[in-house]
Amino acid sequence: MSEKKVQVEIDGASYTLVTDESEEQIKDIAAYVSSKIAEVKSNKLSYDRELVLASVNIANDLYHVGNRYKNLKEDSSEAMENYPGLVENYKKAVAHNDELIEKVDELSQKIKILEDDNESLNKKIKVNEESERTIEKLRKEVERLQKEAVNLKAENDQLKGSI
Repeated sequence: MSEKKVQVEIDGASYTLVTDESEEQIKDIAAYVSSKIAEVKSNKLSYDRELVLASVNIANDLYHVGNRYKNLKEDSSEAMENYPGLVENYKKAVAHNDELIEKVDELSQKIKILEDDNESLNKKIKVNEESERTIEKLRKEVERLQKEAVNLKAENDQLKGSI
């Protein structure tokens, strides 16, 4: 980035700052410094002492932020150390998941084929059942006709004997 000039106001005084940072960031920092000076304003302190006290308060804030950063870094160190292993485990899990998806797709296709076969077999079963009912009806009809033929033969023999 190129250096640029940013006009800010700190504790009522205007300053032109030359910076590589964004204007918004510099104005936010200037507002923060101004608020820290306002926190320590007192009729009992000289301006120099107000600035020193504000600087100490800013340094205190920075110290707390540094400690917070250090603690966060320590708290996350185990996770950071395990990160490569976690990434590897994640990649293995993704690969395994992809394999499982392929197997599910294959099994889904097989299930579809089996469902189609099952539907076809059910249709054949229905046709077979209808055929069995028809055969049973025909058997009964044949049986009835056989009995009728026997009766007619007996009647015929009887009529022959009477002639």
